Amino acid sequence: MSEITSWTATETVERLRSRDISAAEVTQAHIARMEALNPALNAVVQRVDEAMGRAKAIDAGELAGGMLHGAPVTLKVNVDLEGYPNTNGLPVFENNASPADSAVAANLHAAGAVVIGRTNTPEMSMRWFTSNPLHGSSLNPWNSAVTPGGSSGGAAAAVASGIGVIAHGNDLGGSLRYPAFCCGVASIRPSMGRVPAFNPSAPPSRPPITTAMSVQGPIARSVADVRLGLSAMRGRSSADPLWTSAPGSGRVHEGKLTIGIAAHPFETLTHPGLLRAMEQAVEGLREAGHRAQEVRLPETEHAMRLWGELLMTETELFSGDFIREHGSEAFNGWLESFVSHFDAPLDLRGYITAQMERLRLQRLYSQVFDRVDAVVMPTSLMPAFANDLDFKAPERSAEIINAQKPLCLVNLLGLPAVALPTHVENGLPLGVQIIGPMHDDDFVLDVAESLEGEIGTVLAQMPEPYSL
Repeated sequence: MSEITSWTATETVERLRSRDISAAEVTQAHIARMEALNPALNAVVQRVDEAMGRAKAIDAGELAGGMLHGAPVTLKVNVDLEGYPNTNGLPVFENNASPADSAVAANLHAAGAVVIGRTNTPEMSMRWFTSNPLHGSSLNPWNSAVTPGGSSGGAAAAVASGIGVIAHGNDLGGSLRYPAFCCGVASIRPSMGRVPAFNPSAPPSRPPITTAMSVQGPIARSVADVRLGLSAMRGRSSADPLWTSAPGSGRVHEGKLTIGIAAHPFETLTHPGLLRAMEQAVEGLREAGHRAQEVRLPETEHAMRLWGELLMTETELFSGDFIREHGSEAFNGWLESFVSHFDAPLDLRGYITAQMERLRLQRLYSQVFDRVDAVVMPTSLMPAFANDLDFKAPERSAEIINAQKPLCLVNLLGLPAVALPTHVENGLPLGVQIIGPMHDDDFVLDVAESLEGEIGTVLAQMPEPYSL
């Protein structure tokens, strides 16, 4: 494989800017790696035919280079790219050609990105696994028997194996952080509104809580690359009136930081491997000069239930009939178990009361950050599950849902959180997430980068042929 595809995003951009290499050469190298590895991985489900032409136009100065200057990226198949179908993993959308770029795609293009492919997602982008009847199942480059995560599993599998230097994904219940966790890479779930979100192919707005809990963001091989990806994606778009340029929470972070440690945040037990991930993180944070202290997080189980009640109420009311008609039998069975797990849908009074409770919890967690600068907890409470376990063993649906409580808590609260791998056990990566106050996206990246500087990355341990 070409050495080019082993470069980080930041190194790739540096070499492109200095003209050590052309955008066309870099793009060709990544396309060649995609052609070699993707038939087995099935991470990329649409190839973007214009990629080489765009790279050559950047080399010729016909298109602005921008901060990415021709760096190859992937875009998830559930956001619009002009002329390409936004399938969202559903056969009924196979020919759903996008009339224009989504807000995030437009920002990536403006930053000089070369989109080389579109990555897989589950039906309706609503599972922690990545398979669907239209595009098939995406595999984890560490072990094909376990999930690459979901819903941005194709994105994480692609960038982990050197297909593109930054992958786009989105996160409503951990769909950026969980695939990063499963594939041994890094990601950030940004604060709400940090990256604009709008698909021209679907002009009706999403329901309010789904909108409030869902974000767009990057997955990449290092924290520096995640930061670069977020910078490229975060530009203003008038298509998203909720977009924000807030520079931070207003809190002052100076000198030695105090990091709250929540290794046992839920009634569900944390797997021993994830406890070891927390130990690695604590040691690394202390080596980086930070102070680590245990913190008790308020009403975590209640928060998880609110996330599920609100999301499943909106899903049932606004998408239920459509899903029952167009979703696969397996997906409909899974969704039914998910809805029943949370006793949804709520009635009107219950729905409004749940929103009021969400705001109360957001206030409580804002006050947590009066005592600590950031919080570290496991990304998931269990190592990556077997691929498509939710379909193959529906009786284990509660176990799967309960393992993802740390992910869903963050979505309910709307806080920025960085997923970072810590080590490898039994051939699979494990890791933690670093959570900060609302709008402190850059700050949580700073904390994650200082931790990564102490513990390193894990991709060198990935097995052939995917190792970089």
